[in-house]
Amino acid sequence: MAEAGEKSVRQLHLEASLLHLLDRFDQQPSSSGVSLREWLNTRPVEFCSLVGALLKQRAEHSPVRQFLASLLAGFPDLPKILSDPAAMSPSAASQLVAEIARSDPTVDVKLTRWLLRGVGPSPDPVAAEPARVIRLLDILSGACCSSRALVNLVQLLRHPDPKVRSKVTLLTGRVMKSASWVESRMEDADPRVRSNAIETLWRVEAPGVVDVLKKALRDSNNRVVGNALVGLCLSGDRTAVTLLEEMAGHESSAFRATAAWAMGFLQDATFIPVLGKLLKDPEAIVRRNALRALARIKRATGQTLPASPAETDPAESHRDDQPSEAV
Repeated sequence: MAEAGEKSVRQLHLEASLLHLLDRFDQQPSSSGVSLREWLNTRPVEFCSLVGALLKQRAEHSPVRQFLASLLAGFPDLPKILSDPAAMSPSAASQLVAEIARSDPTVDVKLTRWLLRGVGPSPDPVAAEPARVIRLLDILSGACCSSRALVNLVQLLRHPDPKVRSKVTLLTGRVMKSASWVESRMEDADPRVRSNAIETLWRVEAPGVVDVLKKALRDSNNRVVGNALVGLCLSGDRTAVTLLEEMAGHESSAFRATAAWAMGFLQDATFIPVLGKLLKDPEAIVRRNALRALARIKRATGQTLPASPAETDPAESHRDDQPSEAV
């Protein structure tokens, strides 16, 4: 406990020191700028973990915000720090990137260019580490990612890790919003890539979207089909509602579980009777997804839901709740 207290005191001291430099910048921009630059160069992780939240307290167009955004955008080790889970929380990293993007809208290009070091014949082992790549892509997705970064993102589809490729597909597709591009990804052998590609067409109104979603219904993977049905339901296709209810009776438990997840995602009370039947499914994952789906519908609509023995079943108490990776 003492150690935790000492860290807290040290953190407060560091924040106070940094705040002092920020406050002094308007009156002494030269000397304060030198001190801030020196701190970034000598203690970069510490600096980056603190500065985002403190900058948010300054006026949007204040000189110190513009100075630091420019300083951080040009710092070569910024991608390495942002991609390191030990350096700062994902929310703090996203906040910092969003702050930088206010003054430097090309920060997404710089970060994705760093990721390209991880692919090719002689990859940088740090930039190639899947956990780092996925974290940085998540940060970009939450903070800023524009069409300017597409050239780099598309090249990242060559990454050897399948989870990275599926994450890149999701981010690229959300930026492109292109039915033809998604259709080209449907030839990928990895079902995670195909399902993420289909997800990027949700709520997209563009030529060819419905056709691509309908073609995806013939896919052999439950996640791909489930995401396609969600997309069609979101587009107002009532036939997809019937198909989703039929999917709940599929011979494969994976398809039934995905159907339950999709019904919960859509939060449509129409599905309550079907989900009530799935609560009695022989497979635990189907019962679990059905229970969670009913809970989501109840929160969204206030509907009265059927009672279930799963509510007291310890085996039903956990699941990975990821739309793109739904079972």
